[in-house]
Amino acid sequence: MTEGAPTPGSGPAPVPEELGDRAVEDPAETYLSDETLPVLEGSTRLVLVRHGVTDFTQTRRMDGRGGADPALNATGRAQARAASGAVAELLTRATPAPVRVVSSSLARARETGQLLADRLGVEREEDRDWDEQGFGDWDGQAMPELAAREPEELARLRTDLDYARPGGESRRDLDARIGAALERAVARGGTVVVATHRVAIMSVLCRVLGVGHDRGWSIATGPASLSVVEMWPDGGVQVTFVNDTHHLRGLA
Repeated sequence: MTEGAPTPGSGPAPVPEELGDRAVEDPAETYLSDETLPVLEGSTRLVLVRHGVTDFTQTRRMDGRGGADPALNATGRAQARAASGAVAELLTRATPAPVRVVSSSLARARETGQLLADRLGVEREEDRDWDEQGFGDWDGQAMPELAAREPEELARLRTDLDYARPGGESRRDLDARIGAALERAVARGGTVVVATHRVAIMSVLCRVLGVGHDRGWSIATGPASLSVVEMWPDGGVQVTFVNDTHHLRGLA
């Protein structure tokens, strides 16, 4: 916006009780510890990285698929470099597995994804189904102005699965393509690092956690943040952590 799942269509997968002894009791606290990081154990490890900031992000303008498509600014590039280092550090603590980097087709995610791929020594793949939601005639408009001018319509964007702006797409449409992108990303197993966008990440997390799309807006996913989901062949999933930004400390 400003700047799903075990298998698409299957609905949220339950987290089996037998995963309890592998769960991190307090993922955020553990991840930020100087001594330990969470162990990535699933047969597929999905590392979701939101792109760094653009001028649109910093001025709270809507920036979706089909819009102006701005590039990262200097701050965003620094954030993306920091995120790539954090992902590399995280993966050194994981069981060795094939690593792939996938990005959306939008400029800010492509740039973020390329920095990730370069750091990990792999080729960046591109999948436009990981693009941000299309906001149609609202693209480029500032959120505070929309909230003042069209509060009811803005609320519908957050609560109505089938609501779409002229020229844009609904959350239901976005969820369908994100589900397809997710299936392709995890089909080969191993570790998949995805450089994508706020609503795309929200769609995945809502799906695996069984959270309604309207409540999904309560899940924070800041620019250049990391979120990790682990998946097992039996359909079990575990959200290891969400919205980690410790690597951004000290950046302007």
